[in-house]
Amino acid sequence: MASVPKKRVARRSKSSSPAFSRAHETPDKTGGYISPRELAIRWRCSRSTVDRIAERVCLTRLCLGDGPNGIIRYLLKEVEGYEQSRMLSR
Repeated sequence: MASVPKKRVARRSKSSSPAFSRAHETPDKTGGYISPRELAIRWRCSRSTVDRIAERVCLTRLCLGDGPNGIIRYLLKEVEGYEQSRMLSR
């Protein structure tokens, strides 16, 4: 019996995902908030690293919904302020 070739499914790269394109938008386009996933893409790290940093530096969390699957957003102004404070000058 002849084998049937498998179809290859094209995967989108991270750079073409909607979250990646939104991670660098201005505050007026995003409403002044950024999701942990968008922040992970922006900082090129894992979601757990974002959570750890946000807790350590006390970023304000906006929690929408109840339970473990509620939506989390951070204030974009605070995120940008943190990024500015971590800039190193030579």
